[in-house]
Amino acid sequence: MARLESLTIENFRSIQDPVTISFPRRKPAILLGENNAGKSNIIRALELMFGEFHPKFKKLEDYDHYGRCTANRISITAQVSGFQGRIGRSRSGCSGFEFSKARNHETEYYAIQAADGERCAYVSGDFRDELLCIVVGSDQSLSYQLSYSSKFTLLSKVTKAFHDRLVQCDERVDRLKALFRDLRLIFHEVDEFAQFKDNMSEIAGQMLANMTHALEFDFSAYDPSNYFKSLRVHPVEGSEARSIEELGTGQQQILALSFAHAYARSFLGQGLIFVIDEPEAHLHPLAQRWLAKKMYEMADEGLQVVITTHSPFFINLEFLDGINLVRKCTSTELINRTPSSLARHCQEQGATLANENTIIPFYSGNSTPEILNGFFANKVLLVEGPTEEFSLPILLEASRFDALENGTAIISVDGKGNLAKWWRFFTCYEIPTFVCFDNDSRRDTDGRLRRDALRAIGISGEEIERLLTEDAWNISNNFCVFGEDYEATMRQSFSHYADYERQARDLLGSSKPIVARAAATTLVNADRLEVDQGWNYFRQLAEVVRAL
Repeated sequence: MARLESLTIENFRSIQDPVTISFPRRKPAILLGENNAGKSNIIRALELMFGEFHPKFKKLEDYDHYGRCTANRISITAQVSGFQGRIGRSRSGCSGFEFSKARNHETEYYAIQAADGERCAYVSGDFRDELLCIVVGSDQSLSYQLSYSSKFTLLSKVTKAFHDRLVQCDERVDRLKALFRDLRLIFHEVDEFAQFKDNMSEIAGQMLANMTHALEFDFSAYDPSNYFKSLRVHPVEGSEARSIEELGTGQQQILALSFAHAYARSFLGQGLIFVIDEPEAHLHPLAQRWLAKKMYEMADEGLQVVITTHSPFFINLEFLDGINLVRKCTSTELINRTPSSLARHCQEQGATLANENTIIPFYSGNSTPEILNGFFANKVLLVEGPTEEFSLPILLEASRFDALENGTAIISVDGKGNLAKWWRFFTCYEIPTFVCFDNDSRRDTDGRLRRDALRAIGISGEEIERLLTEDAWNISNNFCVFGEDYEATMRQSFSHYADYERQARDLLGSSKPIVARAAATTLVNADRLEVDQGWNYFRQLAEVVRAL
């Protein structure tokens, strides 16, 4: 079965320098990142090479060239495998395709022979049909994919495959023709139909009388070139047929996914790249989880699945090499990590026992949707637990730093011992990461966890030992250490904080995170932003996080 191995894109839309995305076997390729980072442009390049329009004849616009400069030569190269057809006069298979376009130059499109790397300029539509890219997104209606608007729609591909099997048996075709002739006789019982048919035949005969080749016109109950085109697909609710347009967008996406899955399972020899653009759109969280599970199952069965997403529910760290972080500085970049590259980064940052066999089970087993939200952030602020996660956003916003507005994810990692581990993970993906933790000797008597966290972010030697003895705030460019613990530090820094805690406990109970959030809210509303020393610390903390 034909499949896409990798795609390299250069000077296309937001992509300037070459970006290469690999497509792992039996795993989905996940494209994630901020809005406007370039995920859709990668999909457009994929669709250009393997979509319904032949790349040689695809009209490109100025904005398709990087920087809207048509002198920038667009270059897209695909590595493929499994093609059964032959190219040119050679008996060699195909190893890839090349596309390029620049101002005042003809569009170049070649198939690459596997044996000698020779480029063949003639690439037939039938040869391209061995690998098809279909994109279904939140803005694309299922009704198009389940129509005959193009020979490349899902329904057209399915019915063409049915037709090819049907006509292999002449006796079966003859029986079908007889049935359709009987069906047409019933149509003739409608007088208006018979009259219109006769008028149309007469007029067409007159209009076409001087043509070199005689043409006739006739009505048929079927399409002789594809018997299955008489089929229509419609959803059924209970016993009632429904229009596709009656379905919600989320339901349409799920049905499109189901149709593609059935096609891939039924015609395993047909290569298919199925792209779901933002599958989370219009689906509630539980439905997102279910859909993600099914899409991973589809990929495991052999279907090439590509997902662009803003949802953590579609990220599975067990399949790390399928995750591609797309980001944009001046142009679109792509960051992909493998188990070995992640392990090597962790080793360089102090985790000497890390290896590629153990590192993935740890990260996949300990990840949560909240932690994975860090993939979509401009920067990450790691905290020990929910106490800081609930209260810090309130206090930082009062200090003129709105974490959400600045694209900062404040993430609880469930304990001091996990701070260094997740710091290593996010910095491996080049996401600026800040660490906040308690200098709590009661729970970390030998200082091992605190030393690990500090060592991971580049602190060493005497500086670590000095920090371990601090009993007040200590704010640096990439970390913040509270004194004894967060609550004690807040009481020392704000004169009425203990009173606000007692009020919260009396009203809401003893849950530390809830009490901390309520106390922080009361503190902000007390309008004492210039009185207590603690606000100076929070303003300092806000500035260093902003500057990450």
